[in-house]
Formats: sequence, structure tokens, C-alpha cells
Amino acid sequence: MKRMLINSIKKEETRIAILENKKLCDLKIENNINKKNKFNIYKGKIIKFENSLDAVFVDYGVKKNGFLPLKEISDEYFNKEKNYKNISIKCLIKKKLELLVQINKEEIETKGAFLTTYISLPSTYTILMPYNFNKEGISRKITGDNRKEIKSLIKTLKIPNNMGFIIRTAGLGKSIKTLQKDINIKIKLWNKIKKISKNISSPMLVHKESDIIVRSFRDYLHKDVDEIIIDNPNVLNVLNKHFYNLGKLSILKKIKLYKKKIPLFSFYKIESQISSIFKRKIQLNSGGSITIDCTEALIAIDINSFKSNKYKSIEETAFNTNMEAIDEIFYQIKIRDLGGLIVIDFIDMEFNENKKILENRIKKLIKKDTAKIEISKISKFGLLEISRQRLSSKLKEYNYKICSNCNGSGIIINNEDFSLSILRILEEEVSKKDFYKIYIIVPYKISYYFVKKKINYIKKIEKREKNIKIIIFFNKKVFIPNFFIFRICKNKKKQINIKKILKNNYKINIKKLFLQKL
Repeated sequence: MKRMLINSIKKEETRIAILENKKLCDLKIENNINKKNKFNIYKGKIIKFENSLDAVFVDYGVKKNGFLPLKEISDEYFNKEKNYKNISIKCLIKKKLELLVQINKEEIETKGAFLTTYISLPSTYTILMPYNFNKEGISRKITGDNRKEIKSLIKTLKIPNNMGFIIRTAGLGKSIKTLQKDINIKIKLWNKIKKISKNISSPMLVHKESDIIVRSFRDYLHKDVDEIIIDNPNVLNVLNKHFYNLGKLSILKKIKLYKKKIPLFSFYKIESQISSIFKRKIQLNSGGSITIDCTEALIAIDINSFKSNKYKSIEETAFNTNMEAIDEIFYQIKIRDLGGLIVIDFIDMEFNENKKILENRIKKLIKKDTAKIEISKISKFGLLEISRQRLSSKLKEYNYKICSNCNGSGIIINNEDFSLSILRILEEEVSKKDFYKIYIIVPYKISYYFVKKKINYIKKIEKREKNIKIIIFFNKKVFIPNFFIFRICKNKKKQINIKKILKNNYKINIKKLFLQKL
């Protein structure tokens, strides 16, 4: 039995879980305070050319400008009089050109959003693509005779000549009338977007993508969901009106309001399953484990036999642990929505037969994933490379941020070595000329180390460099491995404003910082 659980009782976030036989098979979380912008459509302006990357940067109304490569720019925006084969991007497009862009990939840490002018407007059964001229596509999940059947249906659909579309997996088995109605709704929406964009100046938001609840109904209801349970009566009323207006009365029968005192997700015992999504290390039933480490563009997954000792030989242990791990890995990849390049480090196996069995198992698991995936064969070093399309933002981005102590490394230096590294930098700073004072701001724990063990060393430096004063402060909001050193120049014109630097660059309030002096 498939259930859709909608937990929206808290204002801060909305969570949607898909359960199949009590097991969590998909999870979507949307933070209602910091909502993501993927698939939003903006009117932007080209502000910078990057010839080396064949791309432009677009100001679309947020802090970081969006990245728009040449291959994602429609011919509609090219200079018509130019022959655009083997020509510079500067010659093809005018600077300060206004254009409609859609967010294809959201901002990731230091990278700005990845934009496209090839706009797509998804619906339940189809996807309308206004600038993909005469493109008629079918979901790659539809194969064999079903594909042939849909190809014959496509020819009877009426669509403007300058537009393309894709039939989604949910469109399989639907009538021409249903598909045509689906497309017509999006054509009306596109005409509305074009009309709005003509009457506004850039940068400006033109069309906002539907919220997580509407998107989930759009993407999941075709997958034989038997029951939809909502814990917020206001959301229930909105959805009832929405589906009544669309004429989808069969869906209304599935929707139920959750009234019990126990929280919805706790009642269905999936909170513990959700917590595993945010763990770095996951234990397997056999005693083995998998470790998932994410970088900006690469995800490394390591399989370890750990306490797996119930098998007769090394080869049997490696094979069975790898087989168990691969099921868990693809479950985690799908539910965390990990994308980009994924590298899996398997436990070494000697027999090629075992490797082939493992590769065949992987091919079956890929079919269950809606994202586009490409895989390599297991290399002689036991590595498997996977390229996976990310469908939405990683779940961790909603709940977690990079640790300000370790800067994402997971380890920090010990107090003694950290103190010594500060003193070495201090020695280097002292060797520079044209200043009379040095401020050092250190973590609270380190300040005690300086007082007890290194205060005489600092005084010796002051005696050696007669015209220099070293002043050390501590702040309880500064943690290892963070510290700050500032030199005050003799020349007043060159003198830096410590207050501004700390407040603007490091978000440290100088009033709190300098209350206590060692």
C-alpha cells in the first residue's frame, strides 16, 4: 500500500513523505522561510561576458549573478545578421540584453545559479517547452509497445509551431483529450508569462514555481498512491478546492485529515528513517557499513566490511557485503537526491562473475530512479563511477550549514598546536615595518594558554621590537581554528578601521569583543 503523508502543521517547514509498505521511499522537505528558487522564471539582463567559458553572467535580481552558457541560449536572442558559427559570444549577443531565464540548478555554496533560456513548464502528464521548436519527446521510462502507442498519439496533438513538448511517464494510457487539455493549460500560462515580461523591467521575477505540495501532487499522484493523509486542515481545504476546480474528483476520495494527538510522522514510525538520511555513516544488517562524503561537485561512498564476519571466505564476505551495500546506497542516493559525479569504492572482489552480478543488480536499481543516470563498469581498483541528475536541492542544504569551527573538514587542530601556529604568524607580522600596534583576537580557550605559558614569550617580542605593542583579546563567539590579527599603521592615512573589518567581514561585534583584556 502506498501512502502520501503531508506534514505542514509547523509554519517553518513542510515535509512530504511517500511510504510503500511502511518503508520511506521518498521524502521532500521545503523550508518555508528560505524557499528554493529552482524552475522560477525571471526577466534578467546580461551584464558580463566570459569568452573563455563561452558563457555570460546574468543579473536576475539576487545577490549572485546567474551563469548562462552559450548552449543554453536560444537562437531567439542571437543577432540575426551574424553567422554564428565559430564566432565569439560577444558578437552573437548584445550586452545588457534583456531575456527570460529559468533556474536549472540552484546556487551551490560559492557557485551562482545555472540558468537556461530553454524554459520548461511541467504539468501532470506533459512538459511544455516554448523555445524547443517542434521537439516532440517521450519519457525515457516509457519503452517498447507503449512508446510506439504514444508516438502515434503525438501526431494528433495540436501545438503551436514554435513550441515543443514531452509526454511524461504519467501520460501513459491517457486519452488525447486529457493530454491536449494538459498542454493547453501550459500554453495559456506561457502566454501570460510573455505578457507580464513585456510590461516589466529587469531584473524581476516573472513566474514562481508551485510550492512543494502542488509539485508533489503533480509528480506522484499517477504512481498508484492509495491514501493521502494531511495534518493541517487549512492545507486540506485548499487542496480540496484545487482538485474540485480541476475536475479530479477521484483524488478527493483519497485525501484524509489526520486528527490523532501523536505527530503524523511519529505515528507511522518514519522519523528514525528520516534521521538516517543526514548521517555520514550507515550501518548494514550484516555488520558492514557505508560512509557518504559530499564535496561541491563529487560524492565519495566507501563500503567497509567492518564487523561482517559470518561468511566463510574473504571473497564471500566482500561479495555479500557489496550486494547489501548497493541496495542501501541507491536508496540513500535517491532519497537524499544526490547528484553530480558519485564514486563508489567497493570491497575488492577477485572473481569477475561476482562483479557482473553486482553490475546487473545496479542496472535494475537504476530503473527505479526517475533521475537521469549514467554508470561505468567496476574498475580494476574496485571503483564505480555514476553521473546522476539532481532533481532538487540536497536535503542537507535545508537543515545543515558548514561548521564554522572545522569549515567542513570534520576535524580541528588541538589547542597547543593552534597556539603555536598563531605565534608563528605573529612573528611574521612583527617582521613587517611601518606599524606600531598589533591586535590579536583569539578563542576563549586559547587565551588561557597564552596567559599561562606564552605571555613571557610575547613580552620578549615587545622588548626586541621596541616600538611595537601586542594586545591580545578573546571572544567567546570565536572558535578554533578561527583567529584574527590586525596591524595598526603609523601613518594615519593607512590606518585600518578594526570595527568595520570585524563587523562587515567577520560579523563580530567590536563592543562585545573588547570588553575583556588579558
